[in-house]
Amino acid sequence: MQPIVTQIVKRLEGGETLSRADFALDADYDSVGRALRQLVADKQVVRVGRGRYRKASGPAGGSSLGTIADAIEKKVRRSKRNVFLRGDFADLGSYDAVGRALRQKARDGKLVQIGYGLYAKAEPSPFTGKPAPVVGIKRLATEALGRLGKKVSSSSFEQAYNGGRSTQVPTGRIVTVKDRVRRRIGYDGNYVILERTR
Repeated sequence: MQPIVTQIVKRLEGGETLSRADFALDADYDSVGRALRQLVADKQVVRVGRGRYRKASGPAGGSSLGTIADAIEKKVRRSKRNVFLRGDFADLGSYDAVGRALRQKARDGKLVQIGYGLYAKAEPSPFTGKPAPVVGIKRLATEALGRLGKKVSSSSFEQAYNGGRSTQVPTGRIVTVKDRVRRRIGYDGNYVILERTR
């Protein structure tokens, strides 16, 4: 009988991602786990999520964090959305691994964290060179609140200005929400003011 490590590597030769349960080998659960950990340490196998593995590509192998971070970047680049929830990437790995990969993408300037579990597409600012969202803060907040299932409407300042009752031009930093929201939405010290409708 072939060693467990050899059996696992053969199962992964097709290039597909398999779950730990797919390794129905002639060994107990703990033995399979030890073999998988050894293969990951040897960079022959990459852990791409909780209990999910694939064969490492390239001579240097790979790491699950790099793989998840790459998958996040690809997903963000292809999406028409500007705002992403942490849950959008839950299928890519464990909660902690996705969190680390999101922080890496934020450090790389591909994403900006705009609130707890909220991220926005980013690119270098033409003024400061620092990463900044690709759309304005009000649009980000409106999209983020919509993704959180909150109903957004025009602020009292916008209604007064549009109705001719005020000549003061709204700043665009106030968003009216019909429900209570405890999150702060913004970045780099600039946050929208959430006004609750009566």
